[in-house]
Amino acid sequence: MYPSGFPGQEVDAKGSFVSITPAGEKLEGVQRPTFFRGVATVCMKLFNIVTPEKVYFGQKDVQQTVVIRKMVKDFCMDTEVRVGATVRESDGLAMSSRNVYLGARRRARATVLSETLKVAEAGWKAGGRTREEIMGPAEEYVRGVQAAEEAKPASERVKFEIGYLSLADPETLEELETVDERRGAVLSGAFKMLPVEEAVEGEDLGLSGGPAVRLIDNIILEPVVKV
Repeated sequence: MYPSGFPGQEVDAKGSFVSITPAGEKLEGVQRPTFFRGVATVCMKLFNIVTPEKVYFGQKDVQQTVVIRKMVKDFCMDTEVRVGATVRESDGLAMSSRNVYLGARRRARATVLSETLKVAEAGWKAGGRTREEIMGPAEEYVRGVQAAEEAKPASERVKFEIGYLSLADPETLEELETVDERRGAVLSGAFKMLPVEEAVEGEDLGLSGGPAVRLIDNIILEPVVKV
């Protein structure tokens, strides 16, 4: 994979890289500035070696799909990128290997992310096209959930931090003030479920004692006007 040696993950590392900007710099890329550079570089190498007709990615990692689609398009690669729908639990929580760390209490509240995105999606479906019309109700909803949790005793409370809530262009992931009906948008978010403050005796805290768990999810707002 690295015939000249592993170039390193530092931002200023020297070597041969594939950087897809600005999509790779947004959202998850803010905290991990070289992550999508690594994804694009490895996928470019793999696609060149294998020359696949089709490649498959999951929508849950929506930023990854945007980066790979942009790479394939911009480098004129003869490969079709297919994206499979996010697989969810019965209550809407996106399936993830991280969910085993939640424990019963936080698992019950972890649906707050998908619920928040659904509120935003409802604004779009009701005819909202501005950021305030789509994201305003969602932000109000999640603030209400946080306030309700804060009012509970520590032995019942679930605390979480909002990493981001995004309404972005489907190709660049630049934040939008108004959604173009011909292009649609990507709704996405990242919440960190914090460790339980005060455990009840015998409580299931999750694998490894219930560390902080970062959840990501998204919904695609499909175009409503055909070009």
